[in-house]
Amino acid sequence: MKTPSTVDIEGLAAGDRRTYQHVFDLFYDSLCCFANRYIKDLAGCEDCVQKTFIALWDHRTSISSEVHLKSFLYQVCHNNALNHLKHEQVKEQYLSEMKYETEDQTCFINEVLEEEVERILRQTEQDLPPKCREIFILAMQGRSTEEIAIQLGVTENTIKTQKKIAYKQLKKHVKDLYLLVILLTQ
Repeated sequence: MKTPSTVDIEGLAAGDRRTYQHVFDLFYDSLCCFANRYIKDLAGCEDCVQKTFIALWDHRTSISSEVHLKSFLYQVCHNNALNHLKHEQVKEQYLSEMKYETEDQTCFINEVLEEEVERILRQTEQDLPPKCREIFILAMQGRSTEEIAIQLGVTENTIKTQKKIAYKQLKKHVKDLYLLVILLTQ
């Protein structure tokens, strides 16, 4: 008669579910502890052990003794743990590269937009009549309508009218900027 700690190798090889369950119950906790030496994550350890028992089921007919069974289980669990670590390392590297690529893409888009906005502002300035250009430049420097009127010696209404003309011209140049952003982000 078999004792609870021994395994019926013939029953295992024949595919007896009770024998397989007995092996699972007998080694599961030990294999989880063993996998934990490599993987410091309970879910990862349990996954490795599950894969180990799947491999045992697939190779049950090749197991010739209880010593061979133990050797098989620990060796497969060891390999599964190493594969898990390699997979995690590849995942980390991929995520790191994706983060770098995303940051690089964002930086690229920002640089393109900065240059395009500068170009649009220069083009708008060139397209404006001289007095309107001067008002536009002062407004872009952050000066208020009142400050510009005082500096140039004209009424605030004149400044408002000239700013409207300049902003209308600016809108003509900005209309394609939105399309550029869409194309850059694809």
